[in-house]
Amino acid sequence: MGATSIHVQAVKPGSEIHNFREKELDYVRPELSHLNESWVGDSISHRLESAKQRYFDTVGQKMQTKAAPIREGVIVIKQETTMQELQQFAAVCKERFGIEAFQIHIHKDEGYMNAKQWTPNLHAHVVFDWTQPNGK
Repeated sequence: MGATSIHVQAVKPGSEIHNFREKELDYVRPELSHLNESWVGDSISHRLESAKQRYFDTVGQKMQTKAAPIREGVIVIKQETTMQELQQFAAVCKERFGIEAFQIHIHKDEGYMNAKQWTPNLHAHVVFDWTQPNGK
C-alpha cells in the first residue's frame, strides 16, 4: 500500500449502519456496492461495553461520559487496494501504537457527479479499540 492519509475521530452512533449499508444514501451507487468488502472481528457495541467494564475493573469507577475508547479512521485508498493490505496496516497500528482494529470496511460505491462524470470516493473505514489492555 502506497502513501495515503487517515483521519481518526470518535466513532459515531450510526457508523455500523453506514459501513454495512443498512440505510439508503444518495451518494452511493448501489450497482457498485458488490465491490465493497468488510472484515469484522467484533461489533462496536460489544467492544465498547468490554472497554467500559475493563476500565471499571481497573479504576473502580465508570468511564467518563465523553471518553472515546472506540475510534474510526477513514483512509483514502486506490481501486486496487486490498483487504489484506489494510489488515497489514492494522497490524502495524497494533504493533507501533497499541491500538487494535476490529473492523475494516472498504467502500468503492461512494462518490459524486461532477458535471457529467461520476467521481468515486474510494476509502476504507477502520474501527479501532483505543484502550490499553487494562481498560485505560
